[in-house]
Amino acid sequence: MKKVVFPLLGILVSAALGAQTLQTAYFSDDYTYSYRFNPAFHPDYSFVGIPVAGLTTAAYKGNFALNDIFYKNGGERVTFGNESVSSAEFLDNFKSGLNKVSLESYTNLAAIGFRAGGLYNIVDVNVRSFASGKLPYDLARFLKEGAETDGTYDLSGLKAHASTFFEMGITSSWRVRRKLIMGMRFKAVIGFANSYIDMDRMVINHTGDSWNVSSSGVIASAYDGYQISSAAAYYDPAVDLIDFRGTRIGKPRGIMNGYGVGADMGLLYDDSSWQLSASISDIGCVFWFHNLYGHAPSSDKTYTATYTRHHGGDALENEFSDMGALLGDAANFIEEDEYQSLGLLPLTARIGAKYLYLSDISFGGVATFRYDDICPFWDVRGSVNYKPVKTVELIGSLGLGSLGVSMGAFANARLGFINIFAGTDNLIGTSGSTFLRSTTGSPNFIAGLNIIW
Repeated sequence: MKKVVFPLLGILVSAALGAQTLQTAYFSDDYTYSYRFNPAFHPDYSFVGIPVAGLTTAAYKGNFALNDIFYKNGGERVTFGNESVSSAEFLDNFKSGLNKVSLESYTNLAAIGFRAGGLYNIVDVNVRSFASGKLPYDLARFLKEGAETDGTYDLSGLKAHASTFFEMGITSSWRVRRKLIMGMRFKAVIGFANSYIDMDRMVINHTGDSWNVSSSGVIASAYDGYQISSAAAYYDPAVDLIDFRGTRIGKPRGIMNGYGVGADMGLLYDDSSWQLSASISDIGCVFWFHNLYGHAPSSDKTYTATYTRHHGGDALENEFSDMGALLGDAANFIEEDEYQSLGLLPLTARIGAKYLYLSDISFGGVATFRYDDICPFWDVRGSVNYKPVKTVELIGSLGLGSLGVSMGAFANARLGFINIFAGTDNLIGTSGSTFLRSTTGSPNFIAGLNIIW
């Protein structure tokens, strides 16, 4: 790409891609990575995770689906900004007020689980990403119509946050009493990238080719691959004003733009017929070094729009560049010195129960709450577990959450020295304002392959 999209757009797009921990897998007896839910959980076998293939996840939860943003135009993929997508078709996918999106992605780079000294121990290294956003309805209007249609666009309340970090964890679980198991997990964090935007106020009045903008907010990024163009067309050193059309995203000079620590703790009461469990995950924080920081003063300014919508050929690439230019014209920030900040990990609490009805059939329930200062998430889910043979487990679930109704499925099998699993929380799609969304528009899956003994 010759032009890279304004960092704000990158944050917002990242908030529509990613994965949350598969809730349906919580009820599995043999899920290799069950310690992610509760460190008191562990499989009955030792294992080695195959890098990347050991655990791969991808999912999305929000008030709108991915196919509300990306469309097909003939044989090519285009964004909502393409002329072939009407405003009515695009804007009908969003509710008035603030639209919410939330995600968590997770890739296991290495893991080993084994018994030693009366403990079950797990050592793992992972890459994790979190993103969440509150997106005003007028942001969708502005991105679709703002370059060409006169009017007032109120983007106040716009918030988005995304971060990616490496996590190195050590987990141990042990039997406190005959029926009670306790687990602890400690982890070190190396921050790779962190970005956020918080607009207390942003009102844009568009008339002709002039925009009157009243704004107050901040933007920050901790990623040393960001570069700001010094070309006069994009940067005015006299007023120290950044026009983010000149932003370039390059290779980072290093992988560390922050550091932190975290911990998980959990309990499991196992009475053969009944299992009761509770856990708290991601108690911790990350200290970030932000190399790009700016604020928008609360005052009126006039900008000139220079935006041309592309179509055909390299459409998808050009549309994102053009939307970045559109946002760059409107959202000018005054650059400030580098600064540091302390961010909390998205703390998650769970409480669950499982009843063994027959030797091969059980029923379960779990309530999950994840704290996020932008988009908190909760989910209450019930399941039916069936084991046709001892080494194969099939699970179906139905959940109700802060973003609606979802139905899930999970399968886990042990084949000699191989463990394989796959599942989804989204057989019928997640719900937004219309309850059932298409599965293709709201992808959600988990899969893995591990060596066990």
